[in-house]
Amino acid sequence: MREREFEILIRHGRIPLPPAGPEPLGRAALATLAANITHYGYALTHDGFVALSQASAADVEQWWATVELALVTITCEDKDMGAHVVYKNFPAEVLEMSESEYWFNQICMYWGMPNEWFTTPAKPREPLDEKIKLKVLHGATADALNEIYRGLLRLPARWTPDQWGEVRDLVPHCHRAVTEAPPFKENFVRLSAALVDHGVQPEVSTATDVLRLAIAMSEGDISMAENTTLRCLSRKQRRALLHALEHADNLDEDVARRREHFKRLFRALRPGDYAARFPRGVSIYDRLYRGAPIETFDAKLERLLAARDSAVLPVLAQRPGVFMRRLHHCIQLFGSDAVEAFGAVMPKLTTVQLLKLLGVFRTDHTRKFRTFAPRSNWAKLQTRPADRRRRLSEALRTPLVTALETTIARRVKAKVPEVQLDPRTRWIKLQTSDSDLSPYGRGTRFPLPAKTKFIRTASYWESGPTHRNLWYDNSWSFFDDQWKPMGVCCWNHTRFLGDAAIFSGDPTNSKSLKGRACQLIDLYPGELARAKVRYAVWNILCYSHKTFNDAVEVLASLQWGANPLKGKLFEPARCQLSFQLRGDNLTKYVAYLDVRERQMVYMDANLWGNVQSAGGSTKVLSAMMPAFVEYLDTLPSVHDLFAGVPRGKSGMPVAYDDGKLSLSGERAYVFRTINQGSRFSAFDTHELLG
Repeated sequence: MREREFEILIRHGRIPLPPAGPEPLGRAALATLAANITHYGYALTHDGFVALSQASAADVEQWWATVELALVTITCEDKDMGAHVVYKNFPAEVLEMSESEYWFNQICMYWGMPNEWFTTPAKPREPLDEKIKLKVLHGATADALNEIYRGLLRLPARWTPDQWGEVRDLVPHCHRAVTEAPPFKENFVRLSAALVDHGVQPEVSTATDVLRLAIAMSEGDISMAENTTLRCLSRKQRRALLHALEHADNLDEDVARRREHFKRLFRALRPGDYAARFPRGVSIYDRLYRGAPIETFDAKLERLLAARDSAVLPVLAQRPGVFMRRLHHCIQLFGSDAVEAFGAVMPKLTTVQLLKLLGVFRTDHTRKFRTFAPRSNWAKLQTRPADRRRRLSEALRTPLVTALETTIARRVKAKVPEVQLDPRTRWIKLQTSDSDLSPYGRGTRFPLPAKTKFIRTASYWESGPTHRNLWYDNSWSFFDDQWKPMGVCCWNHTRFLGDAAIFSGDPTNSKSLKGRACQLIDLYPGELARAKVRYAVWNILCYSHKTFNDAVEVLASLQWGANPLKGKLFEPARCQLSFQLRGDNLTKYVAYLDVRERQMVYMDANLWGNVQSAGGSTKVLSAMMPAFVEYLDTLPSVHDLFAGVPRGKSGMPVAYDDGKLSLSGERAYVFRTINQGSRFSAFDTHELLG
């Protein structure tokens, strides 16, 4: 099995194990392997170690060589981050400097003087000796890759870049065994474009799908948020796309909705070359360029809504997804008639759509803000105080919420009749369609272990050879319990409240052959709590106005532990979150720390920021974050999905982690596997969400 397949399996909590051999592995070798795996923050189940002990030394040696390559990639150990930090003896070396000494050294390094003139050679550090909760890997079955592929296809949200990378790499291995169609339209189109290379004819039903397919074949933005230049298509490809357009649903309306996009598509397809074969395409092409009026669903809808005509309700019923998005406005206009009309189309919506609606209407009477991210562009986030006049009356809101809860519960109970539901599953949010980084959703919470004394975040980048310094700044902004700014820690504010947060020095990557650099910041939650800090927001800022896509690679990682002076500057076993940052944006707000609750809350938002320094964004963040946090609370969680299912001791366990569970082969949903004694069949929530 190839390294990439090992990597995918490990990322999904599974690991292939070598077969039993004639001469079992010795205890000393097994202990060494266990220590090596622990170094990367992982462990095998008890059953996994038994299987490993029965394999031959030659098979285990080959197995470990592949596993280690995958673990090194997953944990970012291959980046050697500590080697690219200015002060190798951080944090002690920085703490020993006065502010004037720090800035004298820093300015000299900016001027191009060798860093070694101002820094102390790395000293031996005490080894890491603290107890760490390891991520447990279960043995992979022969069908494990197909199961992962099937789960990715079922996801009712846009794939993150990493998920799409997994799908693309698994297609050659899995596409014949797994033929399900992704329910999320953009995923379906992207997969269809990939399958063309494997001789699979794409089956698309609407003109917009054909447009997206052409964009995907040109490796463009299939969300169509940005314009894409369509590449030159072969005659075979043009005929295939024209054939799909000829038989597409809603051809006229789709073309009218996206005139400029379809003009570019028709230019690339040149339907006049096949006028006799595709008369429908030629006709719409002609009307499009003559600017002839084309009746659209949206025009009719807007006309009826503007007239407050209740005849709009049966029109909306033709498009359940549109009805869902307009539901609040319709209830304000038509009251119980709108609730009743929507109830009739509710069965046509997916479970995840109903969960999102439930979050919105369940909090309609308590929200303080309205939040808008135009076309999911968080850099243009707008917030407004909630207008009490827009709140629905209890007489309208309660029946709707009840109907949503009942419909969701009925669907879930059909597949999972009974559960043991961990209340902490409220902390696990479902993935949304504009996620960039992780397979869990914004608002997911990670509790700090009781013995955590420090949190260390890193930004690491490689720009390639450069004659001038480029920076992707690791930054923290601090607020009180009312989100009032209290200060920052970043490149030009190197300490916060003395020793509550410390910056590792500003690297000069032009001195590196590959343009590599790394910034660290240590936070001390105890000191932050004593200073009455309630929230701390972690962000990566593109100081040089080079987007994340302009770099060869930009990484963000977070680790925590008990002693910042022990272990290496970057210890893979301590690493809790690690992401590759991508996109044509200049900011990434990765997470925020709730100091009082001792929880790290995942954000994954490209909110606006002053990229010159985190200090220039505190006022804007102070205004945005209360509304953004309120928005996170409305997003559906795993607990919301199973809340309506009966509880019972014989029910399927649904848990944040398996630390206190005794699982012996049954089906279970476990977000974080930390119990080496657990044996269970992992339940995929994606099969409930479509």
